[in-house]
Amino acid sequence: MLIQRQVWNDKVRYLIADEYGSVMLELYDEPQQWGEHYGTAWIWGLYVCPCNRRKGHARRLLEEAEFYAAKAEHNDVFLQWEERNTPCEILDFYKRQGYCEVEADDGRTEIMLRKELKGE
Repeated sequence: MLIQRQVWNDKVRYLIADEYGSVMLELYDEPQQWGEHYGTAWIWGLYVCPCNRRKGHARRLLEEAEFYAAKAEHNDVFLQWEERNTPCEILDFYKRQGYCEVEADDGRTEIMLRKELKGE
């Protein structure tokens, strides 16, 4: 697994990748807002190559991102599911991984999810 840590002006970004997929984690010092919610740890762009799906790779990448967020002492992590880019079964996958819906648009085409990391 390749893990690249990038230090930016207002955040630390982790790019986590292997031969099957990738995910990005952004950790902020100051909370960032999405709708009504504020968070300091955000996961973006979880992707696994279609021919390698349903083999545990997405779960492993997600857990790796959560590990780095918890290691940096963030209490929770947020991610956004969008219907236009991601199938509905991925929303179910996130929920099975412990993410809870915290906000959705009126049509439920964009949903913000949160997972508590305490005790990770």
